[in-house]
Amino acid sequence: MSGDRPPIHLEAGAGSVLARAVEALSRFPNEPPWVLVGGVAVFIRLGSVTRPTADADTVARSQAELIERLVADDPATVVTGGELEMPVGGGTIEIDVMDLADDPLPGDAERRAFALVRRYALESAVTERVIVSDRESVVVDARIPVASTAALVALKTVSVVRRPHGNSPHKVGSDIHDLVRLVAGTGARTVASDLVADATLAAWVAEQLHRAFGADLRYTLLRLRTTDRSAGAQALGDGEIEATGILADELTEQLASV
Repeated sequence: MSGDRPPIHLEAGAGSVLARAVEALSRFPNEPPWVLVGGVAVFIRLGSVTRPTADADTVARSQAELIERLVADDPATVVTGGELEMPVGGGTIEIDVMDLADDPLPGDAERRAFALVRRYALESAVTERVIVSDRESVVVDARIPVASTAALVALKTVSVVRRPHGNSPHKVGSDIHDLVRLVAGTGARTVASDLVADATLAAWVAEQLHRAFGADLRYTLLRLRTTDRSAGAQALGDGEIEATGILADELTEQLASV
């Protein structure tokens, strides 16, 4: 729901990935339910573009049904597995649609956490009015369901753990970058208060953050700067990295009192 929430303003040009993504997402149907996750969702939650990105990511209640409806509405949309290439203006934008289906939940902890966080992202989605403007005029004005900060933190934690063993290990730096920015921008206590709504997921996130951020922060910072060469990542310091370690402590404390 959006209610009277103020719009979120972002600055980007008409041909930018951000503008094309928001324009394309505005054409998504309301049913089946879906939610924006990934880098573009992070930018919306932070209110600024903090790093480069090439596409947009979503989670849908039914991947097959959502893709079927999108192709029916726009036959020019190209589908490869769960990835869409949608025409926008004079260009295109790639959008990944992840399926929610994982029932029964997987047995191993990592895959189970990934399934739980997709559910949590969809359940806690908030419809936001997103206005993208260049320096002269509004480029796109749309309402789209966006994952909450807590859901994005959990999703990024899953990515930090899974990415090194997947197809894009080089992207782990941008995952750490997003994770750190989200926690520093919102506050560890606030994120923890929201995330403990799913105790199983919150406990897994706390364990992984303790491992990644609770021991040697210098290694984490080095890993970030080595794998993410963006100016935003290079500007992050010990304080922001340490806040993510504090989130692990907050989660543990709040779970103990549930």
